[in-house]
Amino acid sequence: MFVTTARMFTCRDLVGNGADIKKIGELFMTLQASTTPTSLLMPWFPSPARKAGRQASTELYTMLYAYIETRRHAEPTSDPIDLMIAEGEANENIIQVSSTPRVA
Repeated sequence: MFVTTARMFTCRDLVGNGADIKKIGELFMTLQASTTPTSLLMPWFPSPARKAGRQASTELYTMLYAYIETRRHAEPTSDPIDLMIAEGEANENIIQVSSTPRVA
């Protein structure tokens, strides 16, 4: 069994967009389903699950990156993304997704 962990700070722009929230949920489910024993034991093997996980990860990162860049060029608010930007955090530190084995 594997656990997909996501640490994500958000903003009002994202929370107010129901379609993107739904898409993010679907991408997280794809990421979780793509973490299989085969993908961990043979990370070089291009299985369908591995390809789907890589695609979902790319889509998720691209979507969230766009929101962060929008916030970087907007008037600062008290949203968590804006606070992290004000602290000088890079986009890569704001967006983090990983899958790890769960200890039973």
